[in-house]
Amino acid sequence: MEIKSVFEFAWLSTQQVVVTDDKKGEKIIGFGSGFFFHYRDHLFFVTADHVSHPKDFDEGIRIGKDNFVWVFNNKNSSTELSTILTPIGGLYSFDQFDVNDELSFEIPDIKDITFAMLPNNFQFPFLSHELCINEQVVVPAGMEKLIIKSECATELATSDYCLVEGCVMWDIIDGVRLSWGNAIHTDLTLVKIDSEGDYILKYPGQIDEKKWKGLSGSPVFSDKCRLVGMIIRVSPNDSTVRVVPMKKITNLMDYAIKYEQSLKH
Repeated sequence: MEIKSVFEFAWLSTQQVVVTDDKKGEKIIGFGSGFFFHYRDHLFFVTADHVSHPKDFDEGIRIGKDNFVWVFNNKNSSTELSTILTPIGGLYSFDQFDVNDELSFEIPDIKDITFAMLPNNFQFPFLSHELCINEQVVVPAGMEKLIIKSECATELATSDYCLVEGCVMWDIIDGVRLSWGNAIHTDLTLVKIDSEGDYILKYPGQIDEKKWKGLSGSPVFSDKCRLVGMIIRVSPNDSTVRVVPMKKITNLMDYAIKYEQSLKH
């Protein structure tokens, strides 16, 4: 497939996620984004952990309940729930304890990264709905979505301008239909790397949270069509966006690969 622009690449690489607390996919508790990523001969589905475990992050601690995460297969309509949803199971969650002394521990720090390691023969038709920019169709409905290759991932440079795309302002209508809006946010630039090693990007305008709601877990791309990280939080007060670098995500993937290999021996 020939990719004509970073707008097309980002749109076809971003998946829409719905989270339910029942295995039938009926009791919706949240929405988000994610992406498929091929790394070290393994296929992963990646999203923000607060998308899959919203109550854990509300409480600030693991409460021990796993929800059900689904990816939309076909979103050609903006007013109807797709007839096919693909469940994503086996999501890894990560916590870290910091030891203060021999007798006490801090409350575990919940890492806002989760992913599932999927079989390489994992095949379902994930299709796109239409994307228009300035009344021009950039991505027609029905195009096959992409799996991002690890060669696309890179560290963010201070000279890069970043972009994120996806679906926002999710709403359930009559308990059956869904509605949403499309979002494109461009020209984000690196302000700093914070104490946890995450990128803090500056948005050129004022952040309106409702126009970002649903983008958690979205892949973030540079203007050079390179994957630099994943969105986990926005801050309207200073119009910044917190992005987990891909290096942090792949480090955890390395751990997961070794863990899975240990189970086979």
